[in-house]
Amino acid sequence: MRNLFALLTAALVSTVVASPTVPRQASNYVGYLVSTFSDANPRIQFHLSNGNNALSFKFLNKGQPVLASTVGTKAARDIFLTTNSARSEWYLLATDLDVTVPGFSWDKATRQGSRGIVVWKSSNLVDWSQSTLRTIEKDTAGMVWAPSAVWDEETSQYYLFWASRHYSASDTKHTGKATLDKIRYTTTKDFTTFSEPRDYLAPSDTPLIDQEFQYLGTPGSFARFYKNETTSQVYQEITSDGLFGTWTRVGLVTSTSGLEGPASYADNVTPGVYHLLLDDYTQYIPYETSDIKSAKWKKSSTSGFPKGLKHGSVTPLTQKEYDALTKAYPA
Repeated sequence: MRNLFALLTAALVSTVVASPTVPRQASNYVGYLVSTFSDANPRIQFHLSNGNNALSFKFLNKGQPVLASTVGTKAARDIFLTTNSARSEWYLLATDLDVTVPGFSWDKATRQGSRGIVVWKSSNLVDWSQSTLRTIEKDTAGMVWAPSAVWDEETSQYYLFWASRHYSASDTKHTGKATLDKIRYTTTKDFTTFSEPRDYLAPSDTPLIDQEFQYLGTPGSFARFYKNETTSQVYQEITSDGLFGTWTRVGLVTSTSGLEGPASYADNVTPGVYHLLLDDYTQYIPYETSDIKSAKWKKSSTSGFPKGLKHGSVTPLTQKEYDALTKAYPA
């Protein structure tokens, strides 16, 4: 049963948070931007679509990262780009995690990892602030991974989501047994101050990470994707009554295991077609569907799709945004 806060929030979110910027597959979207990183160089990379082709991209900035973290571990992974409905402010969010440091282990990363996210801000996708590290989790958290955000127009704030696991308050060094990985959330207007973090998706029998939403074109309608850490598979659910409403499991994106970091985006040209990128631990593999509510996904052609892209996000672009990125960061 949902708690009172979730019930109250559902009434709000079900009608308004589902309305990003402008409707998906609108005629004023002329291309796509992939915000990502590489294992060898965990900094922000931009890949711009060749025209309005959803599966063909060029590496901007002459094949070099456009931004580097100067805070925390000084590494940026799991990149997510978000904006408000006016597209007047942009935020790049990233996991603060360096897997190349001497003595690195995933166990240590989940016990004494960063409790913050790396944040950059821009008004135009070109001129970016310095990186900042924003703590969003409690002391009991062992890490914060894979931030993503959804803008809520009515309250002029973002719902920020991430994955974490927690330890007993008495286990201050996090040496004991933790909770399973779960999806948490907070709200923020500026990615500087945040509400009290809360559980969003926390089943008692399944560890979950890497959640992302896909708006489905009508208020309250979303798909969401997340990784089951036990099976290393990505599941899909759908709802018609908002982020905090009732969700229905529609199945696996694919029966293949060893996949994570879902990045979903609607096709700008063909109504009803959606794309999903899944990271196989080395690079993204593209999938597509024309029946997203049934989770009937198939592998896409990779003839124009770049190699080596990692857990990131895909953003539809207006002509002004596309041209600004082309000029500022030539391929």
